[in-house]
Amino acid sequence: MTTRRSSRVWKKAALALRLAGLHVRSQRMKYKLRALGRRQLTLTQEIAWLETRRQTPTPPARAGRTALSDARADPIWIHAPWRAGSTYVWNKFRSHPRYLAFYEPFHEILETLTPATIETTTATSWPSGHPRLAAPYYREYESLLVQGGGVRGFAHTFPYTYYFANDEPLSRQQAYLNGLVAHARALGRRPVFGFCRSTGRAAWFARYMPGTHIALTRDGLGLWRSAFSRSRALGDMYFITRPLIILLMSRRDPWIADYLASLDLDPVARLCDLGRAEHEAERLATRDPALTMRAFAAVFALGTALSQRHADIVVPIEGLSTEAGRRALTASLAGRFDIALDWSDCAIPIYQARPDDKPFLAHWHEALCRAEACVSNVVTPAQRPAHNGRAARQTVFKGEYGAPTPEDRTAGQRAPQAGHTLSKGA
Repeated sequence: MTTRRSSRVWKKAALALRLAGLHVRSQRMKYKLRALGRRQLTLTQEIAWLETRRQTPTPPARAGRTALSDARADPIWIHAPWRAGSTYVWNKFRSHPRYLAFYEPFHEILETLTPATIETTTATSWPSGHPRLAAPYYREYESLLVQGGGVRGFAHTFPYTYYFANDEPLSRQQAYLNGLVAHARALGRRPVFGFCRSTGRAAWFARYMPGTHIALTRDGLGLWRSAFSRSRALGDMYFITRPLIILLMSRRDPWIADYLASLDLDPVARLCDLGRAEHEAERLATRDPALTMRAFAAVFALGTALSQRHADIVVPIEGLSTEAGRRALTASLAGRFDIALDWSDCAIPIYQARPDDKPFLAHWHEALCRAEACVSNVVTPAQRPAHNGRAARQTVFKGEYGAPTPEDRTAGQRAPQAGHTLSKGA
């Protein structure tokens, strides 16, 4: 009797072990299937991208076109930091049917963008402070979405990993942007790009992406006040943490690493995952306000110096709020575009320094001087012979808040006085 019971117990135990083994194998199989599903989705996206590129190649140049008409068909690249009026300027071009204006082509949302997200992401769906828009921000990407979500050719490294990469060809980034250019041209429209994540790689753009490059700048105090006030009043940490995320995730050219090291920012730990970087940036912004200020000043000062040096047109956004500035901009843009843009509704505040702004202004002035010296002393790709044969800098808009000329910037680096606008002090 005892033997039979033992036999039954052993059989049950053996069955339980077999079931446990099957469970483990089934779990492993689930993980493998999930991995295969992700790989299949990636391959599907790449195949869709390549197929669309094959079906819609860049239209050939028409015979007999003049140099002026060719220039007026080239892409327009707007480079700006966050909270510098880039949506306002981008929307001016978008409002004209001759242009196809892409909003923030490096925004991380494009990796998972869907038709539903496009419809629900508007200027009124969050406290943006943006002008009234005739369509959602990302409408122009609708026909470029791939199965499962995301914009054709977009990669997760574009927003922050390559933010400070200027000395590499970055063929995938170049192919993605050229695909957007080809899409606009296939529709018979001139492409316009409004960026908030391109100033740190302005030298790369000047070398590899021909067209008209516009550097949109704003006084450093205005950038800081706009971002900081949102974090205090609305609990919106997005804009205050972007510079920290860039430091956490970006690859750097050696000369940029030297610049950050001179400001004691290069040792910040590196992360690859955006979710982890956002969590760490919010933690740092809460626990270390001084580091947050230094990071903010360093990232935007270098971006300002790079974009000003490598742009065809420099537009201090505060200048568009004055009649003199608007007249100067209109004269500077004469002949470049085949439409007249109305800037009369621009109203960007110019902040005066308060006693509690002194810590940030100290960081900003130091970073700006080091950034100007860094950009002036380093030979970047845009200074080497470019494939499109144009000079790196052709026109500077100088209004009441005039941007500095190359001579102004290299004659001697003097720290701007508190309360001055960026363009006066740079």
